[in-house]
Amino acid sequence: MTLALILREVLGYAANMREVRTILSSGQVKIDGQIRKNPRLPVGLMDVIELTTSGESFRLIPKVKGGLRLVRIDEAEAKYKLCRIENKTMIKGGKVQLGLHDGRTLVLPEKEKASNYNTLDTLKLEIPEQKLTGTFSLEKGAYAIVSRGKNIGIEGKIIEVEKRIGTHASTVTLQDPDGNQFQTALEYVFIIGKNKPEVSLQS
Repeated sequence: MTLALILREVLGYAANMREVRTILSSGQVKIDGQIRKNPRLPVGLMDVIELTTSGESFRLIPKVKGGLRLVRIDEAEAKYKLCRIENKTMIKGGKVQLGLHDGRTLVLPEKEKASNYNTLDTLKLEIPEQKLTGTFSLEKGAYAIVSRGKNIGIEGKIIEVEKRIGTHASTVTLQDPDGNQFQTALEYVFIIGKNKPEVSLQS
């Protein structure tokens, strides 16, 4: 999904590309706290979109049956973003760098133990400063949303985590707010809170 698509087809704030460019060139749109002017800029999961003129803010959340949906959020929630850890690497100086789902990287302070940060855990970051303010582990009791697969968009508490060897072999069982249980692949789970959502899931 591009920034132009959101302004034209999702929000309806522009009728054509000329209007999109006018809005963007005047610095009215921020993505994750930074002004963006490229209409072809891709926006994705958990990105925060701010419209400075109207004062509106939105977050992109997985949509049931596929894709992403915009959820309206308040000013306080627009100041942070959740990012899933995709990998950990050692860099120069013996420091550990975390690769996150949106392409950004975060170098852990020397005082931080790398063992406290595992792949598929979620970080809470202030934006645009990228200051780390919280960590949510992929574990029993955590609150999650499914980001891919046939159960995309379904949310709930983790009931069980079963790790096995093989592609998509590891699974997670979640229980939605209505008490229904379902199972999905481990790598499809995106943790959004310790025992309750840290982000709005409904406008």
